Amino acid sequence: MAKLIKRVLKKGIYCMMSNELVLGYSRKKRLINKIVVLMYHEVAEDADDIEAWTVVRKSDFLRQMEYLKTHFEVVSIEEALSRKGHASTQKPLAVVTFDDGYAGNRKNLLPIAESLGLPVSIFVSTGAVISRELYWYDKIITAVQTRQAFTLSTKDLELGDYSINKTSGAGNWAEIQRLLSALKALEPVKRNNVVKRILETLEMYERKPHYKLSHLTENDIRELAASRHITLGAHSHCHNILPQLDQNMIKKSVRTSKVLIEKWTNCRVKYFAYPNGNYDANVINALTDSGFECSFTTTNKPWGHEQLFEIPRIGVGRYDSFDLFKAKVSNAFMLF
Repeated sequence: MAKLIKRVLKKGIYCMMSNELVLGYSRKKRLINKIVVLMYHEVAEDADDIEAWTVVRKSDFLRQMEYLKTHFEVVSIEEALSRKGHASTQKPLAVVTFDDGYAGNRKNLLPIAESLGLPVSIFVSTGAVISRELYWYDKIITAVQTRQAFTLSTKDLELGDYSINKTSGAGNWAEIQRLLSALKALEPVKRNNVVKRILETLEMYERKPHYKLSHLTENDIRELAASRHITLGAHSHCHNILPQLDQNMIKKSVRTSKVLIEKWTNCRVKYFAYPNGNYDANVINALTDSGFECSFTTTNKPWGHEQLFEIPRIGVGRYDSFDLFKAKVSNAFMLF
């Protein structure tokens, strides 16, 4: 009975949040002098199946951007910085960003940005561009795309058990994300060893057809940089959780990503996004020393009074319904 009541209440709240009068009121009252910065990762064709929150369906993304352009003024990071703190007389401001630098950013995102006249900023992690190898977290995501359900036991590593593919959609992703979060907490060398062991364990399972994650090439990056709608930023070279590294490694990863993107594009790189959203004073110092003007976190709220190296972003993923997307960008949750 309690579960039924909870579902009914949740459905009622979602229904209220999807009402455009409520959403419009929230945008008008709760986004004064604030900017909505959205964080995506990858866009794939609708038929490309994968259990990954980070991979948004093309039709969903297009619908979201059409809504955003109707109810917001979508601007580049540069324009957002120039207008920060000035109340809009018309629509609230929004910025669209992508992390990591996946191949679908060129194949699927760029044509949408061009057709809609949509400013988009893409933060590229350069190590994978050169190595052509997936980072550890994408290797795990790829490995769990199996036909069979399974339980991954890592109790001997004090990481617990994980039931994968026993359901689908958001519920299954929650279990995958729980595994990824446990791995992220490990220091890099230990994590690499544990990931290798997990990948070896999962080799026994048959993979189902799924979207193949891959990263941008240097030519892709040059094509993106040539578009007047695309701004390229840096996302480190190593894509490690930067506060887990020593100061020299942080500086090297930060500077390498900036230098490489500038070399490939002949464009100045001024903006940075923290891998996994993690940062500390050492990371910020490395960014300022390298000439970055601002950086973006994964703190889930509109950008209000935060300083330029702690800009929050609202994450959007594969399992977000359209009603949830509208509530997120309209800052409607605080109304309930």
